[in-house]
Amino acid sequence: CVEATSALIASLSITDTLQIRSNCAHFLEHDVPAKLCSLVSNPCVSEIDGKAVAAKWPDLVLLGALDALGTLIGEGGEMLAEASCEKGCVGRVGEVIMEHSHASKKGVEASDKIVDSACRLLANLCRSEAGCGAVLDKEGLVEKLIMEFVSPAPDCWDKFQHVATILMNVTQVERGRKVLLQISKGFLDMVTPHITAPNSVRRKGVAGAVRNVCFEKDSSWWLVFEKKIVDVICYPLCGPEGFDMDDKVGMTPKMWMEGPDKKREPDADTRKLLVEALLLLCATGRKTREKLRELKVYPIIKTLDLSEESEEVSNKIDECVQFLMRDEEGCERIEGEITTTSVDVTE
Repeated sequence: CVEATSALIASLSITDTLQIRSNCAHFLEHDVPAKLCSLVSNPCVSEIDGKAVAAKWPDLVLLGALDALGTLIGEGGEMLAEASCEKGCVGRVGEVIMEHSHASKKGVEASDKIVDSACRLLANLCRSEAGCGAVLDKEGLVEKLIMEFVSPAPDCWDKFQHVATILMNVTQVERGRKVLLQISKGFLDMVTPHITAPNSVRRKGVAGAVRNVCFEKDSSWWLVFEKKIVDVICYPLCGPEGFDMDDKVGMTPKMWMEGPDKKREPDADTRKLLVEALLLLCATGRKTREKLRELKVYPIIKTLDLSEESEEVSNKIDECVQFLMRDEEGCERIEGEITTTSVDVTE
């Protein structure tokens, strides 16, 4: 049974994006997501002395099912994600993460890989609104994942890296943003330091989550004036170029104190998310824009633009500049539209 199941999973471990997307209807017709969900969710049933006995699937089979399902959903889009959510996959994946996170703390390498694959799968499942709802409906799941995410990670395997992408995806919806913004829990303070983590998956996911919470206009004053979110956003955008003395007046010192040793965020997608977060804050009202000017956001993003190679990032910078430099009279709304961001995990 195990050998046959492993062979089935191997045949489904497709990595070609076009092949997966062109065969979505075929996968759904043959109920492939449901079968993989069944492997993740249900015990392995064997017959011993004429009796059916339930047992856990071997780690190799479980890992293969998680990888195959994660790849299908990551490359296949929302149809496959929603089909998997309908089969109750989210709850079981959350349980798998918690079960194997304890085993991995005892040095079990297979459990590290299972946790990593399960978090990747969960990130892909919550790309859609339905998936976000399923993840948020699982009581305490997001909170537990945050606590694991912010715990010190071993040097060998960052198995909770994809929790950053989960946070980015669930904050597409208001319920997800409310979880991250709970004052009593302090989750935002726990998560934001990872915006400068060595791991690029962590940095991008946290940048996306920060960007998404900036949609909460009712929380904008708290974010800007209490939580100093502008410093969190701007620090990765600063590089080694330095600033004039006039520009440093009012600017938070850590933006320039490292001098030529300061490293700017290397990933263009992450930089774009950060600039969009500033743009969203610009849209929240005059008081916020005045604070951004006071913190010298303008020279920070103008300096960024001088070395920016991505046209998309430059365009967003230009939109921010228009807000920060324009006459305030009669300017209380943003031009154009930005939507919350989610991302799939395919690597």
